[in-house]
Amino acid sequence: MRVRLNKPGLVVISFALLTVASVAYAAARDFAVTNQGGSRIQFVSDAPLETITGVSSNVTGTVHIDPANLAGATGRVAVRVDSIRTGIDLRDEHLRSDTWLNAARFPEAAFVLTRIEGATSLSPNQTANVTLHGRFTIHGVTRETTAQAQLRYVPVTDQMRTNHITGDALRVQANFRIRMSDYGVSIPSVVQLKVANELEVNVTLRATAP
Repeated sequence: MRVRLNKPGLVVISFALLTVASVAYAAARDFAVTNQGGSRIQFVSDAPLETITGVSSNVTGTVHIDPANLAGATGRVAVRVDSIRTGIDLRDEHLRSDTWLNAARFPEAAFVLTRIEGATSLSPNQTANVTLHGRFTIHGVTRETTAQAQLRYVPVTDQMRTNHITGDALRVQANFRIRMSDYGVSIPSVVQLKVANELEVNVTLRATAP
């Protein structure tokens, strides 16, 4: 049996479909950051006599976000301190020791997102420049922190599915600076020319929704 719809009927159905699509897009979801999932955190110490870069891809967390309404965004992302590598094993041992970051007692460095400023929504496949407000914790000390970031919301495609990405993706590139003395870490005078008190933190995240 064929059903004919007049023009008003088509308009109603079209509006209904658009509404459903809008609701699906607007739903707040958890985007998961998984270990070895393409995310990376980098710590850069630029001292007078040496530049040291520590890197880890052992990053996990969750970002709860509605791409159509960023006002309620929250999240937590952490890196294992004992996974940070600087290229020299002995230096990595010092970094993890109780006289530096004390990885045994404080195993994670974490950023907790509390709000986003600078954009109200994310358009699919477009980059938004924002400021992330939150709390950064390292060495057992937590301080309010802001990070400049670029956010990009990527709806899932067939090509992504062939690469075993089954849900929408959220890409984040962010950077901020910290002073180690603010977190209870003292730089010994013997290495102050090689290890900076102020570090640049660069974050690259890829989070996916179920």
